[in-house]
Amino acid sequence: MKKLIKISAILSGALFLAALTVTPVSAQTNQKPADQKAIPADVMKVFDKSCAACHKDPGMKFAQGPFNISTWDNYSPEKQAAKAKTVCNFATKGKMPPKKYQANNPGAVPTKDDIKILCDWAATLNPVSK
Repeated sequence: MKKLIKISAILSGALFLAALTVTPVSAQTNQKPADQKAIPADVMKVFDKSCAACHKDPGMKFAQGPFNISTWDNYSPEKQAAKAKTVCNFATKGKMPPKKYQANNPGAVPTKDDIKILCDWAATLNPVSK
């Protein structure tokens, strides 16, 4: 009987350790929740041209505080929607990129078409109501 209890304890321990080391299937696929959106290629092209120098790793840490393209996937869907709307507003008003940056990097100035791409994209991101 003691042997049976020892064997049972060993098997239980082994199963417990195995359960700790198995990664759930959902974690293995690295898929985002259905309501979380990746940045589309056309938007990323505008970001790379006009925003990434400051707002993408290893850009300016100060600028990355409010918006970091590199951590977009970590934002909740609500935060993604809010940040995209802010990007649209700042670009539309000419606040981003900053005037000094625009003067030193005229190729980085977003065109009207670039701003339309950003704003059309932002409009597709609706925060999830809970």
